[in-house]
Amino acid sequence: MSQVLKEITILLKKDISLEWRSRQSLSAILLYLFSTILVLYYSLVRVEKFLWTGVFWILIIFLSINALSGSFSKDTRDRHWYYYSLAHPLSFYFAKLVYNFISLLAYTMISLLLLNVFFGLPAIHWGLFFITLVASILGISAIFTFIALLNNKTGDQSTIMAILSTPLIFPILLAGSRLVMNALSILSETSYYKDLISILSVDLLAISLSIILFPILWRD
Repeated sequence: MSQVLKEITILLKKDISLEWRSRQSLSAILLYLFSTILVLYYSLVRVEKFLWTGVFWILIIFLSINALSGSFSKDTRDRHWYYYSLAHPLSFYFAKLVYNFISLLAYTMISLLLLNVFFGLPAIHWGLFFITLVASILGISAIFTFIALLNNKTGDQSTIMAILSTPLIFPILLAGSRLVMNALSILSETSYYKDLISILSVDLLAISLSIILFPILWRD
C-alpha cells in the first residue's frame, strides 16, 4: 500500500509540474470561463435562482469537457510503456483521478468567484452546497478520467467523449441540480439525502468499474 501511495504521489507531482510548465490548457480554460461569464453578464439583466443553477451546471459540464478530455493525450505511446514499466496501472489511474478532481474543483471555485463578481451569489446553504459540489465533481472526474483513456485508445476521437459521457454523468447532474436547488431554498424537500446517496453511489460505481477495467485497457 505504501508503494502504491508513493507511486500516486510521484505521478501526481509529475502531472502538476507538466501542467504548470506549459500552462496552455490552463490559460485556455480560464479565458473560456471568463469570456463565457462576460457574455452572460452583457446578455442578462439579472440572474434569478433557477437561472443561476442552470448556468452553474452548464459551466461545470463545459469545464469538465475542456479540462478532463485530454487527460491522456500528452502521453505518447513510448511514454505510456515507460510509465507502465515503472508503476502499477491503478497508481496511474488514481494519480490522474486526483489531479482531475483537484483541477475541476479549482476551476469550479474560480467560476463561483467570477459569478459572485459579476452577478452576486444568492442566499445559499453552504454546507449542503459544498458537499454536493465535492461529491458531484468526484463522480464526474472518475467518469471523464476513464472515458479519456478510451478516447486516447481510439485515436482521440471527440465523438467517443461526447457519446459516452452524456448518459453517464446525467444521474449526477440530475441529483446535483436538485440538491443545489435545495441549498438555494428553491426546493424544500427534507429527503435530499436520497439525492446525495444517488451521487455517492454513482461515484462508487464509476471508481469500482474503473479499477476493474483500467488495468486491462492500460496494457493494450
